[in-house]
Amino acid sequence: MDASKKQREAVAFKSLAELKRFIRPGVEFKTVSHANHADMVGLTRVVTTVQTVGFYSKIKDQPEHPFSTCNHGKGFYTDFGKAGNYIFDGTTVKVKDARKQDRGVIYELEFYDREQNMEETIMDRKMVNFLREQYPPGTRIRLNAMDDPHHPILPGTEGEVDFVDDEGQIFMKWDNGRTLPLIPGEDSFTVLPPKLTTLKLYMPLTADLYERNEYGDLDDSSTLLEGSELRGYKDQITAALVKNRMPEETERGLMHWYDEADSVDRKVRSAVFTVEKRDRQLWGVAECRVAGELSDTEMDTLKEFITGQASDGWGEGFEQREISVDDGGELYVHLWNSDEWTIQTEQELFAPKLAEGLPELCFSTLPGTGELICIKRGVSGYYPSDWNTDDPAHNREIADYNNERLGVTQEQRLAMECGSMHGWGVPGADPKTYEQNGMKMGGMTLG
Repeated sequence: MDASKKQREAVAFKSLAELKRFIRPGVEFKTVSHANHADMVGLTRVVTTVQTVGFYSKIKDQPEHPFSTCNHGKGFYTDFGKAGNYIFDGTTVKVKDARKQDRGVIYELEFYDREQNMEETIMDRKMVNFLREQYPPGTRIRLNAMDDPHHPILPGTEGEVDFVDDEGQIFMKWDNGRTLPLIPGEDSFTVLPPKLTTLKLYMPLTADLYERNEYGDLDDSSTLLEGSELRGYKDQITAALVKNRMPEETERGLMHWYDEADSVDRKVRSAVFTVEKRDRQLWGVAECRVAGELSDTEMDTLKEFITGQASDGWGEGFEQREISVDDGGELYVHLWNSDEWTIQTEQELFAPKLAEGLPELCFSTLPGTGELICIKRGVSGYYPSDWNTDDPAHNREIADYNNERLGVTQEQRLAMECGSMHGWGVPGADPKTYEQNGMKMGGMTLG
């Protein structure tokens, strides 16, 4: 029998998550029954566009059919809804009507196994690989318009690329907390220049202080000063670091001496040594201007380079130059030393340790106004959600629905709320607090 004419077999699913992973453009399915669209029963549909919350489909081989031309030509829209609305009965996917009290089945579908032309698959892979090269993770994007009549992101919203999936959809981390993907060719967007951020690498600072004796001469022996004792010399050390910079370092600082043409060289635009008072100590700091985010490997490479400059390169020359201090003595500052020396990011050195089990993002509502908000792990405050409505009760339903989709428990939500308001190092920012205390803290019931 000709394989091209072989009857496709219906596919069985056990969960909504499994169904979502299966659905992609080109998948065929049939409506077995439908309470509202009897004229759709028996028609084979083809998925055209897949989004986070639903998908579009058209009637197979009938481009002029009303179900193919609706929604501005994108086809019939099907919302995924909640997992509780589904009954998976063998190869039949039954969907209950969430709008009615009895929640009876509103329609039944059957999906068929995917058979793709190998040549088209190869071309699809080439296009997906091209998109991944054009839009690597961290690429900043501003949305111009989104062709989604149901849950669009507002024009002007900015965010960064999370990843490009196997269908060529660009999944985003929008600044407002949403994750709806972009569809190249359908959605309009602008790639923004890399956003430069300041990355600080901290290292312990020591110095040798040579003081004047009673005859006005410098002593032959020195006193070793550490970070806590160097705070009073911050201005003199800063001025000496600036004076020690060479003309070649005007544009890129230490990165002028970086001799690898790699991603670290492209991302780290400049790096200079300076000092900073933190936690009652004076720290040596490599202040870097970075485009995008550094991977773990890139961060390790940058730390290794800065360590080399602090110990054997730039820092070796600097520690041999005297710094005159107010009492007539001379100070020789060491950016590197061999005793328990470390180089760490601000997060690694100073940030409170986040509790285990906190999600990256959750939704909530403001106690006073009922406004819908989203909270990001480790970030103070909140972000307004563009799904917000004028109805506080409906906002709570939206928050609960999205948290369920994200797998966020009530204990995690309470911990995220506390951390965003009171700091991420307090006991209330740990989900275990609410598991142990029965959802109560400080005598006030939260949530």
